[in-house]
Amino acid sequence: MRVRAAVIERAGAHLEVETVDLADPGPGELRVRMQAAGVCRSDLHVAQTGEGLRFPAVLGHEGAGIVEATGEGVRLAVGALVVLSWTPRCGVCRRCLEGRPQLCQELSTSPVGGALRRGDRALGLYMGLGCLAEAVVVPQACAIPVPADLPPAKLCLLGCGVTTGYGAAVHTAGIRAGETVVVVGCGAVGLSAVQGALTAGARTVVAVEPVKSRRDLAVQLGATHSVDPESTDWVGAVQSITAGGADAAVEASGDPTVMARLLDAVHAGGRAVVVGVPRFADTISISPYHLLLEKKLTGSIYGSADPHVDFPILADLYRQGRLDLDALTGRTYTLEDVNDAVEELACGGTPRPVIQM
Repeated sequence: MRVRAAVIERAGAHLEVETVDLADPGPGELRVRMQAAGVCRSDLHVAQTGEGLRFPAVLGHEGAGIVEATGEGVRLAVGALVVLSWTPRCGVCRRCLEGRPQLCQELSTSPVGGALRRGDRALGLYMGLGCLAEAVVVPQACAIPVPADLPPAKLCLLGCGVTTGYGAAVHTAGIRAGETVVVVGCGAVGLSAVQGALTAGARTVVAVEPVKSRRDLAVQLGATHSVDPESTDWVGAVQSITAGGADAAVEASGDPTVMARLLDAVHAGGRAVVVGVPRFADTISISPYHLLLEKKLTGSIYGSADPHVDFPILADLYRQGRLDLDALTGRTYTLEDVNDAVEELACGGTPRPVIQM
């Protein structure tokens, strides 16, 4: 069949909406008619740098839609509302068998092949999804059913940003009741980390963010303090607020200079989690003295979550009013206006612009 998709030809280029070919679902695959897709900071990163992407490519890895057709052996019913997951969750590699599907060894930012084609040429699909398109074909493991009465334009955020931030706080950092937490970078991922920390019982949550509207939003979502890193030394401010350093820190800025100072912001025995996506060539330097104080520095991919378990839980929290997805989105865009959505994200506007198909 023929569908419209937002195609990028090369790093730094604008996205162009064009009509491309979509293959029928094969065994174990299904076709999803996209309802909504979030534009993530990672989409912006690969659009600007080209790192890890096969061009020409279709971006988008945070989406929700309706199952429209299924291949042989697929258990999901036509008509089900699903949120797409970018972990292949092959089920047979060592990481999947260990219960860590976010580290599935089949994971690729732009796998070879793909169901979207321009004539005889397969288009690169970011994170194997390429959901800035009217429809996609994905493996059954990448489509997680969610309640059909909830809005796809909100649930699509579970596909990456919300799960990544919330999970980084709850799963990776393992925040416990009564702890102090600092979140650096308050886009959709950081704001979700704020909410995850509060759900886990943190008594103090410091939001560090240069954009005032996002600092204000963090406070609206429950952060107890906010810090503007452009007007003050954010590490010193965190140490003052937390009486010497936080129990846990979550970085969601993608800035290596922030990552390098993250251990300064936690006390002895504290945990620091890096979530943001830097350039491949970026490096950081830390003092080994931090390690002697039993501080821990680790990364987090997909919030150390299992989407098949976590997506339905997060959808229920949204239904109960315990997870605010509405605050993360502003106006929605059409697919034709996708470059306006990308520009809004780049300028620090709405934490998560959403394309509604």
